[in-house]
Amino acid sequence: MQTAELNALTGKKCKSCGFEATDPVVSCTNCGSEDVEPKTFSGKGKVYTYTVVHVGFGHLASRAPYVLAVIELEEGAKTMGLIEGEYQGKPITESVAIDMPVQFLRTEEKTGFIFKSA
Repeated sequence: MQTAELNALTGKKCKSCGFEATDPVVSCTNCGSEDVEPKTFSGKGKVYTYTVVHVGFGHLASRAPYVLAVIELEEGAKTMGLIEGEYQGKPITESVAIDMPVQFLRTEEKTGFIFKSA
């Protein structure tokens, strides 16, 4: 991946039905159309649901505890990623909450999308 791709939250938008996804798809997962185009998302969203992982595995083992969350982007699409940093002066693992505003930070090649509180 190129650096520009790692610093932008990208995905696809279906030209047939308008469905948007951050997954690297070749056809629309909503209607099946192959008429999809690249889409760059704002990176702004909110926590839809989350879990605090206390025992990670593989390359994430040393990162535990960490927050794995489903983020609802302001455009409406949902994506999964880790949330780093602090929120309201506390570590994110102690302060994460449903509807907490987040902002995309970067993409890590083996991990995926990384967000921070906004």
